[in-house]
Amino acid sequence: MKKTEIFEQVVEIMREDSSTKKDITGANPEEYRARITDQMSQEDFLYQMHCYIASFGILSHVWFGLKETQPPGFKLRYYQDCLYVLQANSDTRLKRGDQILALDGKALPQVYQEHKDYFVSSTLERQHKEWAYFVGHAGEVTVVRNGKEEQLHVQPTAHPKKPPQFECRNLSEDIVYLKLEDFTDEAAISQLYADSQAAIEQAKYLIIDVRVNYGGTDSLYYPLFKYILPQGKAFRDLDLPSDDGMEILYTDRNVDLRQQLMQSILEDSNLSAETHQIIKEFLKELEENRGKGYVLYGDEDSNQNFLPDVLGLARPEKVFVLADVTCGSSGDNFVDTMKKMPKVTVLGRPTMGILDYSNCCVKDFGDYELLFPTSRDIRIDQGKGMNDRGVEPDILIPWTPEHLERDVDLEECLNYCKNA
Repeated sequence: MKKTEIFEQVVEIMREDSSTKKDITGANPEEYRARITDQMSQEDFLYQMHCYIASFGILSHVWFGLKETQPPGFKLRYYQDCLYVLQANSDTRLKRGDQILALDGKALPQVYQEHKDYFVSSTLERQHKEWAYFVGHAGEVTVVRNGKEEQLHVQPTAHPKKPPQFECRNLSEDIVYLKLEDFTDEAAISQLYADSQAAIEQAKYLIIDVRVNYGGTDSLYYPLFKYILPQGKAFRDLDLPSDDGMEILYTDRNVDLRQQLMQSILEDSNLSAETHQIIKEFLKELEENRGKGYVLYGDEDSNQNFLPDVLGLARPEKVFVLADVTCGSSGDNFVDTMKKMPKVTVLGRPTMGILDYSNCCVKDFGDYELLFPTSRDIRIDQGKGMNDRGVEPDILIPWTPEHLERDVDLEECLNYCKNA
């Protein structure tokens, strides 16, 4: 398919089949019709397409790019007009703690102004992926390392992306630390819960670290609810604010795409009978609602019906959740739910905030693909959407370069444990 044809289809899909269409129209496509040609390079095409998609302002759940992409091999944090390297593979030539001052001789604020349309988010802490692109494509990167300024060229990494980490350890006799970097790997998460259960049920304090969490399936964190509910209480016993639900957009095209995705999942020979049945019911629901437009799904009496048999345990007495901007999707949902619980305190920084639009599907364009959402959170209508804001922590701990030297968040959390 020609590049111009791909662009026209993307415009059509975003205007007809994406649940964002009620609120966001994106940039005027005429601007991009003047820039996109069939003869342009792939790199230039991807740049222009990214700028068009960025005009919708939706992180992660609206995306266009190559199917096969290599991770940059480093992670960055923007702070006071500089980029700090949080971690880096050795072959990139960057090192943890490097302070990036300029790209090709231009200060970062100047680079931002020249490429402002490329950035999805207007908040600095949510721009790390775009900055990784520009650092990786710069001919010369000015860094401060060990107090000395030097120039280097960042190399593409040959190392594969590191798998999510899951960890449980005792920080003291009374404190258990649990790290979950996604809610996708069911086998690893189930094993973590089994291995940590005895320790958690004897601990006075539980610390759950989701500062990095790539999301996944909400149900994979449900086994933690017995630790965060008050002793002997179920969700129905709590006076919790009720979510207003969501609406799902059903069009012929997005139903077709979601059905294709579900059918591919059904082909997995390891799929449990329960999951198989859920997907079959979901496929039926998709077909029944085909072409109906937005269909509202309310949450009336949701707390009354939600996990009625799960009761809170006596221990742990207090739960702390560590959050950050690199926690999104189901991670957003997890922190949002935890924050409402009387036993829980959230520390750190706001989450990514990408749940306003979700339940995504994918349109295949050969070497490229478009990801777009089909559901919309009703809280948007009340001005309570989380896009570009995330879930706010109870205790804000601003990020500073000191976080590169020590775990400031965990230390602060341990102080609260001592004083609780």
